[in-house]
Amino acid sequence: MNNRMSLSKNKINSVFEITENIKSLLDKNIGYVFVRGEVSNLRTSDAGHSYFTLKDEKSQITAVLFKGYNIRADFKDGSRIIVGGLVSVYPPRGIYQIVVNQVFSDGIGELYKKYEELKKRLFDEGLFSEEIKKDIPYLPFHIGLITSPYGAAVRDFIRTAFNKNSFVKIAVYSSKVQGDDAAEEIISGIKYFNKEKNVDVIAIVRGGGSFEDLYCFNDENLAYTIRESRIPIVTGIGHEIDFTIADYVADLRAATPTAAAEAIVRSEDEIIQNIKDLRTRMDQGLQNYTFERRRVVERFLHAFYRDREKIDNKISDIENISIRLSVSIQSIFEDYSHRIQNCKILIERYSPLSRINQSKNRVFLLNIRMKGGILNRITDLTNVLNGNQLKLELLNPENILKKGYSLIYKDNGIVRSADELGEDDKIRIRFYDGDVGAVVRKEKV
Repeated sequence: MNNRMSLSKNKINSVFEITENIKSLLDKNIGYVFVRGEVSNLRTSDAGHSYFTLKDEKSQITAVLFKGYNIRADFKDGSRIIVGGLVSVYPPRGIYQIVVNQVFSDGIGELYKKYEELKKRLFDEGLFSEEIKKDIPYLPFHIGLITSPYGAAVRDFIRTAFNKNSFVKIAVYSSKVQGDDAAEEIISGIKYFNKEKNVDVIAIVRGGGSFEDLYCFNDENLAYTIRESRIPIVTGIGHEIDFTIADYVADLRAATPTAAAEAIVRSEDEIIQNIKDLRTRMDQGLQNYTFERRRVVERFLHAFYRDREKIDNKISDIENISIRLSVSIQSIFEDYSHRIQNCKILIERYSPLSRINQSKNRVFLLNIRMKGGILNRITDLTNVLNGNQLKLELLNPENILKKGYSLIYKDNGIVRSADELGEDDKIRIRFYDGDVGAVVRKEKV
């Protein structure tokens, strides 16, 4: 028996009608409910409406809290709340959701609870202590960067670092920064740089996200790995309000990836100014030292006036030594300045960007030569083709027939000699403008 229903006997519903029927069923059979769950993916629109997901261990439901209910959404991702609202369907997207008009606190979420427990335990163990944190190098020239190579964080960090100092070198270790495997990959990056020992500082950065998105940075093993690293570690995770276990354990915590680059890299102007400040302090120190020595000498002058000439000589010697010392220091600074300038010239000369520009020019010239060669080759081949076409025209039998010649065929073969023809043979004569048939008659001579 055929159970297939006939299309002609049944009503065909529109998508809207089906959605409205489902909405009506939900409104009548479920209606207003109270639901307990954990907040996730909370966002607020420009109009002031709050959208979030309410979930537990087995399922989740979309929720919306409209601005018109005058309920301030003082919960956040990870909060456990109880909401009251109407379960209904949002017709434009065909999804069911709970329209919330009541919100009650139900404690913190499980993830946040685990986070707080781990933070307290690690704090008690002393992992957050400032005394055991390593100093960040004042002039790090090689930075190990652990992050995702596809996010905005890596671009912000590198752009900020190079804007401050074009001589800094950055090695990027590609790692996930969200999800189950992210913590293990970050740990692998830290171990890699510690094994290679070719960087001065390690930076771990990631852009903003929800509490769940950043939870991989709350891993206990990651915390111990950061603490055990022989290389100083700087974190720039999320936004200024985001704090993870990795931030607490790191040797320096920056609010954002950009702030991490700002904290690590010294600008060229800052380095030059620091050298000038050191030189000023040194000159001032020498002046103070000379002044103090002069005062000592003067006291001896008063005590030993009879040895004034000897003391004057000593003073003169000290002044000469001070002058020579000052000249030597000046010479040393000038020598280092020249060396730094020469290094800068060499770096600019052998910069990858300079080589890239040279290669671009070579490619451009080769491209021009290639196009010229192709055009010349095309011209030569065109001339050869035209010559061959002219030869073919000259050898074309059709052109010979136009001059009054004709072809004689016998049995579909061309007759080349009179000896091939006999009396009463049927032949076909081909002229330029057509064919005629004929019979051979041999005249007696």
